[in-house]
Amino acid sequence: MIKSVAIQRTKELQEESPDAQITQELLEDRVILSVSMNNRLMETDFIESRRSCLLPRRTTEYYDVLCQGIKLAIIVPKKKVEEEMAKMKRVKGPNFVIMGYDEDMGERSAV
Repeated sequence: MIKSVAIQRTKELQEESPDAQITQELLEDRVILSVSMNNRLMETDFIESRRSCLLPRRTTEYYDVLCQGIKLAIIVPKKKVEEEMAKMKRVKGPNFVIMGYDEDMGERSAV
């Protein structure tokens, strides 16, 4: 499931920035997309499964990305979006977005 979300998101990112290099790191239950341009990391997208949403280390990873001035996108199952927004409520600004995907369809929508 998260593989298809990762493929879709990669296509979107490539359309937004055709010159960017996008790498996918597929872990057991999540995917991390890294968007680089001119050898500089510009954005990191975490695509989380229902299971990986339970991992407490995620929030630390998210703040590490934001503290480096890198754009962060968190993509979770739609049913988890409200919970994710509550966890990250202190974060505001254009370098941060939470999106949800339909676990049945693999479709994604921004929040």
